[in-house]
Amino acid sequence: MNAQSLLQSPNDSRQFLALTLSNHLAVLLVHQQDAEKSAAALTVNVGHFDDPFERQGLAHFLEHMLFLGTEKYQGAGDYAHFISHHGGSHNAWTGTEHSSFFFDIDPDYYNEALDRFADMFKAPLFHADYIEKERQAIEAEFSLKLKDDGRRIYQVHKETVNPAHPFAKFSVGNLSTLADTSEQSLQQAVQQFFHQHYGARRMTLCLVSSLPLEQMQQLAEQHFAAIPDHVAPKAPLTEPLYLDEQQSIQLSIEPHKHSQRLVASFALPDIQPLYKYKLISFLAHLLGDEGPGSLLAMLKQRGLVNQLSAGGGIDGSNYKDFSVSFELTQAGLSTCAQILELLFGQIALLRQSAFPLNLFLERQRLVQWSFLYQEPNTAQQTACDLSVNMQHYPVQDYLYGDYRMDLPSETLYRQLLEYFRPDNLRVMLVAPELSTDKQARWYHTPYKVEKLSQAQLDQLANAQPALDAALPKPNPYLVETLELLPDSQHQNSPELLVDEASLRLWFKADTEFHTPKGHVFVQLNLPNSIQSVAAMAQTRLWLELFQDLINENLYAATTAGLTYHLHVQNNGLSVHCAGLAGHQIRLMQDILQQLHQCSFSEDRFEEIRRQLVRHWQNHSKSKPVSKLFSQLSSLLQPLNPDIEQLAAELSAVDFDQFNQFHQQLLQQVSLDAFMIGNWPRPQAQALTTVLSQFLKTQPNGGFLPRQRYSTANIGPVWLEQQVEHNDHALVIYLPALQKTPQQMALFMLANHLLAPEYFHELRTEQQLGYLVGTGYVPMNLLPGIAFYIQSPSTECRVLYQATLDFYKNFLSELEQLAAEDFDQMKQGLLTQIRERDASLAARAKRFWLAIAQGDHQFHLQQQIETALIELPLDKFIGFFYQLLAPDYDAIFLATGPAPEHSHLKVQNASDWRQQLQLQKE
Repeated sequence: MNAQSLLQSPNDSRQFLALTLSNHLAVLLVHQQDAEKSAAALTVNVGHFDDPFERQGLAHFLEHMLFLGTEKYQGAGDYAHFISHHGGSHNAWTGTEHSSFFFDIDPDYYNEALDRFADMFKAPLFHADYIEKERQAIEAEFSLKLKDDGRRIYQVHKETVNPAHPFAKFSVGNLSTLADTSEQSLQQAVQQFFHQHYGARRMTLCLVSSLPLEQMQQLAEQHFAAIPDHVAPKAPLTEPLYLDEQQSIQLSIEPHKHSQRLVASFALPDIQPLYKYKLISFLAHLLGDEGPGSLLAMLKQRGLVNQLSAGGGIDGSNYKDFSVSFELTQAGLSTCAQILELLFGQIALLRQSAFPLNLFLERQRLVQWSFLYQEPNTAQQTACDLSVNMQHYPVQDYLYGDYRMDLPSETLYRQLLEYFRPDNLRVMLVAPELSTDKQARWYHTPYKVEKLSQAQLDQLANAQPALDAALPKPNPYLVETLELLPDSQHQNSPELLVDEASLRLWFKADTEFHTPKGHVFVQLNLPNSIQSVAAMAQTRLWLELFQDLINENLYAATTAGLTYHLHVQNNGLSVHCAGLAGHQIRLMQDILQQLHQCSFSEDRFEEIRRQLVRHWQNHSKSKPVSKLFSQLSSLLQPLNPDIEQLAAELSAVDFDQFNQFHQQLLQQVSLDAFMIGNWPRPQAQALTTVLSQFLKTQPNGGFLPRQRYSTANIGPVWLEQQVEHNDHALVIYLPALQKTPQQMALFMLANHLLAPEYFHELRTEQQLGYLVGTGYVPMNLLPGIAFYIQSPSTECRVLYQATLDFYKNFLSELEQLAAEDFDQMKQGLLTQIRERDASLAARAKRFWLAIAQGDHQFHLQQQIETALIELPLDKFIGFFYQLLAPDYDAIFLATGPAPEHSHLKVQNASDWRQQLQLQKE
């Protein structure tokens, strides 16, 4: 065993120990004194690239099977049950070349959890009883995504690369690829795959806890030193991703949902050795710039593109695609050649210009600040991130690798630019009704492959910068220095600094996270935005147009450590600025100033209206469970209309009508605001001045009450919904009768106990669907719980009966529970409730939500905790019986008819909504 040191931020108080166990397992131990949970993550250098060609999807299948019992802990649901009941969570993923498994838990149960976790990698059962069940689960997952455009397009990509490269393999798997064969059963195949690929040398383990490092080291040795060390490190990939004939081509792809995209991709070699310089992200910054003179600005001015992103694309251990993706207007769809020529002109500008040292140093400074003042993650997220980093960076850079940005040589910069050539280009056009002559395997995507002509290649090779092209300017929002507030100025909770007829401002100086960041929230209460469904639709369009208008001038802020987000929210619009506190009030002032000065062109109105209506219409093609939850939200919340209604209303609005609405929107405005973070008190006064000046430009109004629908005495009801999908889906929503801490505690505990059991019974044991679960769903200003399930083959009436049977069985088991066992179950939820905010961002959202909900004493969380502690078992059982009562106002949203001989009322959704009583609070 050996231990090595890591480069660590001077502001990071955690202790780290990197070591290698006797079996060559690389381990990183993280002692985080204030961690309220303990966590672990183990990442393996094995993924779907390692699938045998005759059994594609096997790595993914293995990931599922590892959770279903080990020699020491044989019950298929034991692991999930243990983690959940002790306040934790768990999950896993399978990628191209890596798979990762992780959990967190109450620290008192960390040792037992690690024993269970480690046994998954030492002695998994691969029990024959669950082989077929999980094979069906993989098929259900595959079926669920058949109409997912991400996977449909991804499959076309796979079919147009070098077939000898493992990227060409089918990653998910289904019944046919995971079938038994005459030579080998699936059980034998998964056992063989595990033995061939899961060994200690390919694994990296990260443990995070408040335990001392010495004790964590003992736990690592005790539980993980016995993982077999029989698998050699992987040989590097040698096959190229693309053959010569697979470059200089255009792929034309027809999507399932309406979209219009053009993607230009350049093939790069393995970029991992260049991680120290972050040159790929820097080039993405240059080509993806959205300010004046940028590629996006030129394309928008010509009416060809709505959005642009740069730098994405697939990447792995011997390849990287650098992609520039354009969201096309209708005009852009027919002028793709012009868009590509402007792209190559911008690339020519980079080649002809000196290395932009000033811009690189700006990025370097921001990245360095991010490292110095990084906000803490949860224990689980820390473990996940670091176990993956351990696969990619040398030991000293486990922590620093993501932030390291050394100055590159001019030669290296030029070498990378040389890959941005027409003969190294692949173009992908995604749009409806394109000419296609092929259909992708598995997902049946229509597509066509064409070589780019020599004339096209010559045109791109000779492209010159446009007259209006420019590199980004020095950033006006970038601060020179950062200063932290002294701890003495920290406030435990927000205080109401301004309480006027049209302005309320809450303020909280927060130094706990030792970060120079802050958050400012402003809610614009706008009565004219909620007068009708038509007004609500136009408000959403207004916001899209406004963001489109300000993007170019304010883009610099988003590259200077600041962000801004605008939403339709509550009774109007909300603006949220976040990031480095310096210049953040200036950013808010710039946004508000443009709010009352803006005007829109008819061309952008038509384009963005068409885009928004299309987006809403695409919603009908979403997966059924998502559609049902969206329908539930629109049924119960007065200010969240049905998407189809919004689309219909907006389609009927012309530019003159919209301009009339635009003139009225900001009438009778009032503001709720909240600032939290690295703010000295004078900054609160500066924000007050900005907000007061904005109010002087608009007619002011009073604050609006919150609205909700009452569902009392009109259930239970079965509402059948039509969806454009072959799967069946059911959502059962049980709302609370009133909003009290006691009711919240009851529903939260019910979900805490039901979630793992419902998943295990209906998903793992009965195989009724892939999307299965329960959730604590506060909606309509009330707490509630939702059961949801989506199945490729089982009708809704059967899903309903299975859920009812499960609930009754769970209730019977609950009645046999001992009081001390119930107290232990409550403790798991208490652990979650008592978790402190993991970051300033999490704290900001929690307090802003409390302000919006009227919890101005900020003690609701404590009240829920008290109610949970005082909750006796008999009252909890009574609550379960209450939910089961035949007259409970439950809502059943389904894609099929109700069960026969049911007490449920079957109604049309719009007719049912007419019965709801509007209430104001």
